[in-house]
This record gives sequence, structure tokens and C-alpha cells, in this order.
Amino acid sequence: METTLLVAKVMGVYLVVSGLFLLFRGKSLPLMLKDFFDHPAIVYLTGAILVFISTLYLIGNNVWDGTWRTVVTVFVWLVLLKGVGYILFPEHLQKISNKFIMKGLNIYGVVIIVMGIALLCLF
Repeated sequence: METTLLVAKVMGVYLVVSGLFLLFRGKSLPLMLKDFFDHPAIVYLTGAILVFISTLYLIGNNVWDGTWRTVVTVFVWLVLLKGVGYILFPEHLQKISNKFIMKGLNIYGVVIIVMGIALLCLF
């Protein structure tokens, strides 16, 4: 299986499961985020892992040809930026998550599920 297709399928499954979590267990998210950001070492390691994995993909498959592969590349760049944010700006990410994400968990959940299904089925 082509690497980009594999990444699209894995990201699709992750997004569907994450969206379902937001719909059915989203009320536990504030406690999880508080616990996560209260441990700087875990935040740093999460960022480092995200940077490492996304960089591995981008070195071999940084595709900007206007096809579905570009969509996967954009998602991977967003993962890289999130990892850099965890390393360099964890306090800012915590404020953003508390301010914006907690207001519309059901809407975010549905959007994430749709994006995940698109990655699973369309590509």
C-alpha cells in the first residue's frame, strides 16, 4: 500500500474515533486536558513524537500536486505545527483549548467524524 494511502486510512480511523469520543465522552475532555497540561514532560514528549512522526512522513511524501495526496500532506503539516506548539507554546495551546474547543464539542465531533470518513472512503 502506498505510504500516503496508509497515512490517510490511519488518520481517518483516528479522526472517526476522536469524533465519537467528543460526541459521547466529551464532558471528560476538560479534566483530561487539565491533567495533560499539568505535566510539562508529557506535553513536551507528545510534541516531540508528533514532530518526529510528521517529519518522517514529510521528508518522503511532501506532495503538493492538487490531488487527494495534498489533503494528507496538509493534515500532516497541521500535526507538525501542533507538535511544535506543544514544545514551544504549551501555555498558549492550553488557553486556546479552554477558550474555543470546549464551547462546541458536538459540532467539532461531527466535523471530525465527517473528515475521518472522507479520508477512509474517498481516498
